[in-house]
Amino acid sequence: MTERFVSGSGSTTHSESLSSNRASLGIAGWVREYAPDLRRFLAKRRIIESDIHDICQEVYLRLLRFERTEIIQNPKAYLFRVAANVAHDFNLRKRQWTALETEPLDEFADTPGSARMVDEEHRSHMLAAILAQLPPLPRAALALLAQEDLTYEEIAARLGVSRRVVKRAVARGYALARDSLAQVKNP
Repeated sequence: MTERFVSGSGSTTHSESLSSNRASLGIAGWVREYAPDLRRFLAKRRIIESDIHDICQEVYLRLLRFERTEIIQNPKAYLFRVAANVAHDFNLRKRQWTALETEPLDEFADTPGSARMVDEEHRSHMLAAILAQLPPLPRAALALLAQEDLTYEEIAARLGVSRRVVKRAVARGYALARDSLAQVKNP
């Protein structure tokens, strides 16, 4: 036996009242009411969190396209059925995705752009000016170290000094260059 509610325009059954209540709740109400359950439902299907967000958005979009929400008797079940279909479609599409090949990206990263070339050129000129201001021994030691990648012993042999003198010259050269850079940056 169904209950009857009396309204100003006549009487309605309890199920008709629930149906109209659901319809008035609408998609937005479903989203608010069932969102946590929907997320748990998708998580149990081993879907990662970022994909759950995307799938939920797609479910809501599909629901918004449906014009006759008043005929849905069990919104939660309908919502989960739509979510299961969207998750299935999502997984099918995901299998067809291919990983990006990094070789073209690596090649692009190695090719200097015009802004990068200008920046490197500016730095090169600034470094050359700073090196030109250094005393002869530190300048020669730093140049051999940086350009020819020689060890302290090899630099010492080439310059005719001891390894200890080369080590001090490199340290002094770095200190003077650092001071010059600081003056350029903070005049």
